[in-house]
Amino acid sequence: MRLIAFALVVMTTFATFGINCADSVKVCFRVGQSQFDPSLGDNLRAMDSFITNVREAAESGDIERIVVHGYASPDGNPGLNERLAHNRCASIADYIASTAGVSKSLIEERPEGVAWKELRDLVEANADVPSRLKVLYILDHTPVWIFDSAGKIVDGRKKQLMDLNGGRPYNWMLTNLFPQLRNAVAVTLYLRHAPEQALNEAETVEAMPANDKAEPSMPEASEPADTVVVPTEATPAGTTSVERRRHHFAVKTNLLYDAVLLPNLEFEWLINKNWSVSIDGNVAWWKPEFTRVYRLALVSPEVRYHINPRELWRGMYVGCFAGGGLYQLENRHDGYRGEGGMGGFSFGYMWPVGKHLLFDTEIGVGYLYSRYKVYQSIDSHKLYMRTKSLNYFGPLKLKFSIAWRFDITTKKSAKVSSAL
Repeated sequence: MRLIAFALVVMTTFATFGINCADSVKVCFRVGQSQFDPSLGDNLRAMDSFITNVREAAESGDIERIVVHGYASPDGNPGLNERLAHNRCASIADYIASTAGVSKSLIEERPEGVAWKELRDLVEANADVPSRLKVLYILDHTPVWIFDSAGKIVDGRKKQLMDLNGGRPYNWMLTNLFPQLRNAVAVTLYLRHAPEQALNEAETVEAMPANDKAEPSMPEASEPADTVVVPTEATPAGTTSVERRRHHFAVKTNLLYDAVLLPNLEFEWLINKNWSVSIDGNVAWWKPEFTRVYRLALVSPEVRYHINPRELWRGMYVGCFAGGGLYQLENRHDGYRGEGGMGGFSFGYMWPVGKHLLFDTEIGVGYLYSRYKVYQSIDSHKLYMRTKSLNYFGPLKLKFSIAWRFDITTKKSAKVSSAL
């Protein structure tokens, strides 16, 4: 019986690691400028404090990475805004590397382009936005670009916002919301180990407007949206658009199961930041000698909810799994052959260690039912003795997996609505 439980559960040591946000800062730029100006607003004090924390982390070797996010508002030329965000990220990365004395390889630049998601969050949170519900509808349902059959841009999200109610909502956002999205860069320091004290959000610097005066802070940095409309190919005039959608996947193997000669492979699809689905299979078909057999074949699908993720493929999650399989386990004296099914709940944590590489730890508990036949070895023959059942509740999954993440981009033509 213990042999069956060991083969199906594979209980070994469970290790948990984490990467923590130790400090963050938001710095400002003058309108149209990409060079960091310490004299602007609160830039000098904010960056001095951040650089001090970076130096201390570098001396102790605790820096996991430094992430620089650059944003742009919808007003102005989109291409120029994106290049400006890219140049500002590079400027801050150079400043941190030269001032704090850290390697550029530790600094990750993420020019986000137009901050559509952040704009939507601001609109949703502000009841004073004129025609607020219609603005939210356009932000949620209108692609960034809409093309005619010749591939010429004929409409899009920004144009519909500008045309809505004679431009009154757009002009109001231009004055009250856009300054929070432009001329700022957000920088975050991540450590391998938890800092002694949690980050005091009240001490983080607020974002600056287009001039030299301070204004409310910009929204927290986030991953770019999964769906982006790009000018790629012709579509029916005025009715459809070509979208490019990014799909996020990971292929994993559980090192704990590999260590007990149970080869396994898991495939996970990240639907969005909060939800993913996965399926893993385990197959061992060993027969080292006539009197010993070690054979298992298990399949287990799972649905996972990722709890407050700061970015893709990072943070805690809870899951619901099911599974089933068959097995044949024999030693010199006894043998067991049967099949079983299981279901339960899981808890895990994943974190990236490179651009494509990540680790995933997980433990799952639930119910297992198995029906199996018992054999005894007599004179080199297996003699059937009885059929038994196993009802078990407890740990069912234990993982310390290494994974390779990758993205696949697909194109899709979708119907779009006209301006409201």
